[in-house]
Amino acid sequence: MIKSALPYLFLFLGFVSCKHDQLTESAVEFNFSAPGIIYTGDSFLLSPSAALWMLSPDMGEVTPQHYYKAPSSLLNDSQQVVITATTTLRSMSKTMLIIKKDAYDTVISFTKTIMPLMTANCNFQGCHGNGSKAGKVDLHTYEATMNTVVKHQASKSLLYLSLIKPDPVRRMPPAGALHAYRIDYFKKWIEQGALNN
Repeated sequence: MIKSALPYLFLFLGFVSCKHDQLTESAVEFNFSAPGIIYTGDSFLLSPSAALWMLSPDMGEVTPQHYYKAPSSLLNDSQQVVITATTTLRSMSKTMLIIKKDAYDTVISFTKTIMPLMTANCNFQGCHGNGSKAGKVDLHTYEATMNTVVKHQASKSLLYLSLIKPDPVRRMPPAGALHAYRIDYFKKWIEQGALNN
């Protein structure tokens, strides 16, 4: 009698488990929210239930603590950001407007700022230029550099991440860390869209 009832018990438990997951994900959908407007450099806490979603903004970043951090710099006075949230069952997006907090925020030039920094610190024999591709990374042209960059997202860009690694053995350049304000140039250039300007 008990053996014949076991398959039904497992079927029932599976049904309850699936319904629970669907209810949980439905509940999360109503709690995933974003403000309509945010300023550069600001952040806000996504709802705790956002932990059940895979969150991917098209600019800025989501921290492991479920904070959305807006980019510190924009090329234009304002720009829309889309945060896409996905689970195994569904996907949804929220759009908000990021407004430049500092009207005098400097536009970073690839030609005048980024390339000279890379030429002085990265693009030479044995490193990432002049025929060398240490770690398969080439930084001698804009096009080559873009293989290490995710536009608008410094936190996903190898170029920027290599400059801020805590381990001095793995941090670039090997001769010693760049000054913080120079690292900030790279961050802002990427956040502004990594233009070939």
